[in-house]
Amino acid sequence: MKKIERIMVVIDANEDFSSAPDGLPVELRKALRFVQDKQAAEIKLVSVGYEKYLGSSFHMIAVDYAALQKEYCDRLSASMQNLVDQLAGQGYNISSAVRWAHPRYEAIVKEAEDFKADLLIQHCRAYGKIEHHHLTNDSWQLVRHCPLPLLLVKDKEWGDPVVMMAAVDPLHSHSKPMQLDRQIIDASSSISGQLAGTFHIVHAYAESARPFAPAGTIKAEHSAAFSELVGGYNFDEANLHLIDETPVYALQHYSEKLNSDIVVMGAVSRSRFSEALIGSTAEEVLDYVKTDLLIVKPSAE
Repeated sequence: MKKIERIMVVIDANEDFSSAPDGLPVELRKALRFVQDKQAAEIKLVSVGYEKYLGSSFHMIAVDYAALQKEYCDRLSASMQNLVDQLAGQGYNISSAVRWAHPRYEAIVKEAEDFKADLLIQHCRAYGKIEHHHLTNDSWQLVRHCPLPLLLVKDKEWGDPVVMMAAVDPLHSHSKPMQLDRQIIDASSSISGQLAGTFHIVHAYAESARPFAPAGTIKAEHSAAFSELVGGYNFDEANLHLIDETPVYALQHYSEKLNSDIVVMGAVSRSRFSEALIGSTAEEVLDYVKTDLLIVKPSAE
């Protein structure tokens, strides 16, 4: 994976960031961690506004909907410009754009592609006191349709150094393309280097899922496949983890043991007919993993 120098950050410009120590939303604060050279790197903020009551489906006498939409977007633009001015004053190469669109995710993907972004960042809001981060429909659609690496961030700040956990599946038991595991590893290695962090590689399997297999057979199969996958790299053995546990449980809980800040995983759309399916493991954990999630898509997809 090439160095990340063009970063697009989705901003909810309706949100109040004034309580943050630096006045910045957490997704933007994390984006700045990627910047090593303020002039070489380029950050673009995008806010996509839409309110159904201002849409064409609502008709009220003597209401100028075009004017109301412009007023709404102007408020978003003013909020975005405040962020741009603050960071531009610190030497960052930063710009912003506001769009009115529905569905929002389509406009976000188009902006990212037009910007030729290396990384797209979006925030996932926590759900009440249980710290459950339900993905919005826009976030799910970005996971399904965004062709570039997608970083879904939570409220917790990253540690120093940043710790990443790459989740791989070398036996492709979840119908992942063979090259995706190497893309996950390459992305983790590249980004951890850029962030001056560390990363672990985790492969989880569940021997109990095949109770009639001869004892030790399942572990041997997965161990051999895992060794073959990482054999072409020069990794510290302490950072390689083969776990006898379901992938869902491992992703939810082993990241806590490693105190990881970012879990890197792949997501695939299985067919045009069933776009909603993005891979069984991803479907089950995206809403529940408490760390940030970097979603990598197959390059050929």
